[in-house]
Amino acid sequence: MTRYPWWKYLIILAVVLPSFLYALPNFFGWHAAVEVRAPVGTQLPPVATMQDWLSAARIPVTKVASDAAGITFFFPNDNAQGLAETLLQNRLPRNAQVILSQKSAEPAWLAALGARPVNLGLDLRGGVYLLLKVDTDAVIKHALEEDRNRLRSFLRRKDLQYLNVEQTGPTTLSIQMASEQLAREAQGRIAEEFPDLALTPKGQGVLQAQLTPAAAQKMQDDALQQAIVVIRNRIDELGVAEPQIQRQGKEHIAVQLPGVQDTQRAKEIIGSTAQLEFKMVAERVDMAAALKGQIPPGDALYYGVDGTPYVLHQETVLTGRYLNGASAGIDNNTGQAIVNISFDSVGTRIFGDLTSKHVGQRMAILLDNKVVTAPVIREAITGGRAQIDGFSSLKDASNVAIELRAGALPAPVHVSEERTVGPTLGQDSIHDGVMAVIFGMLFVVLFMTLYYRAFGLIADLAILVNILFILAVLSIMGGTLTLPGIAGIVLKIGLAVDANVLVFERIREELRHGMSPRASIDAGFKRAFATIVDSNITVLIAALTLFQFGTGAIKGFALVLTIGVLVSMFTATLMSRGIVEFALGKRRVQKLWI
Repeated sequence: MTRYPWWKYLIILAVVLPSFLYALPNFFGWHAAVEVRAPVGTQLPPVATMQDWLSAARIPVTKVASDAAGITFFFPNDNAQGLAETLLQNRLPRNAQVILSQKSAEPAWLAALGARPVNLGLDLRGGVYLLLKVDTDAVIKHALEEDRNRLRSFLRRKDLQYLNVEQTGPTTLSIQMASEQLAREAQGRIAEEFPDLALTPKGQGVLQAQLTPAAAQKMQDDALQQAIVVIRNRIDELGVAEPQIQRQGKEHIAVQLPGVQDTQRAKEIIGSTAQLEFKMVAERVDMAAALKGQIPPGDALYYGVDGTPYVLHQETVLTGRYLNGASAGIDNNTGQAIVNISFDSVGTRIFGDLTSKHVGQRMAILLDNKVVTAPVIREAITGGRAQIDGFSSLKDASNVAIELRAGALPAPVHVSEERTVGPTLGQDSIHDGVMAVIFGMLFVVLFMTLYYRAFGLIADLAILVNILFILAVLSIMGGTLTLPGIAGIVLKIGLAVDANVLVFERIREELRHGMSPRASIDAGFKRAFATIVDSNITVLIAALTLFQFGTGAIKGFALVLTIGVLVSMFTATLMSRGIVEFALGKRRVQKLWI
């Protein structure tokens, strides 16, 4: 029997057993896998047929799994995985997605309990790191262009005669009214309709409209948040597991794509603005004169993806905001790659009215200010569906379809920094990190056992529980383990026994003062408690501060440190006492081996 309350033992078991259970998947390793997915409407061959392809090529398959997302093939090594990817890409339909991935080798019963291995960061798993800069100035420029068009329509609708509305600065518009009296009247009307514009009379019927700083800042913040959402949607279309996307500073977005090997395709899809616009072609324009700069007012010169020049009306008659679907395919008549698009109810009505009014005229379809195609409208299109051709390959069409489905970026995005971490380097990092943990743990265990004898073994057990608890919490939270996180674990191996050392030294001190072993144990745990709390609280405050204000690697380190501090307080004050009391029972103790 023991003098320790039974409910405290229940608390210890309630912490230790789930920690062991949820940390267990991390010790089963990973399987090399290839996932096969296909867009809606694409028919994949039967699974048996794909298995026959792999078998004929002598590529070993250990397991096949199917779910709503697609089909996953498991392989014994990375070499077989690479051969399978190449074979499947060549045999499957062109718009099918063949994705390299790593799947946990944990048993099915653990997966059924919701236990998952810790996600590995880019530095451990390999992949792509991109630091993207969002051109927020372009957002303000585009907003001013919209305000200029809206102002013209508003003034016409209110019968306020104006001579010109033009942009005169990065955040300013100049409104030339027909008279000073009309300028004064327009100022009040415009202020009510356009609260984001600060109006200043400049005399002679001129009003200067300045975008307010608050409005400009809100536009930039909204653009950055919208860009994060769009990029996340595009990465989901790519099928990347556990991506990390986070804002960095005022105009940057950090993107980590673990496991991605096709760097160029990832950059093209993530960084493409994908702004879809429809503009009418200016038919009666002398192209030779336009190329020399003689372009009629209201028109502009654009170029196609093949370099062909077009003169288009500047007014955008329809945009991609009204899309509700996009998919790549092959035109049955021409055999060329196309993108089929469909509009929502509002877009269907606008597109139907537009094509009805301009039968026989050419309408240009632009993607990121480049003319993809400029077909002649043969008849009114009222069904809300259209197709875009002019792509060099089905892969290009598939990339554009992904971008359109995910939505357009609110502003151009430029790659400021790019880093690629190879899988081999990631495996080396994992090996070195694990060895650091093992050697650090061995040295601490050896020292504690030699110095504190039987009590040192109790502290060694606290180290093991500490590591299991960190892994379990990261697994449950869906956290990501990085190299700095491993550094945090190594640090916590040392700090995990720190609280135990305070207790053990206090017990030694009480023994030297002549107390009995039982009384020394009671006094040691009780009197060291306040010191343990004080010392760990200061570390906890520092860790939480790093987590709140740090980014990337610093957050990973701070998260592991925070979890380690909390569990080390538990192991030192509750678990260690429970183990001591359980070992001693109620028998009289003459001497402590400490």
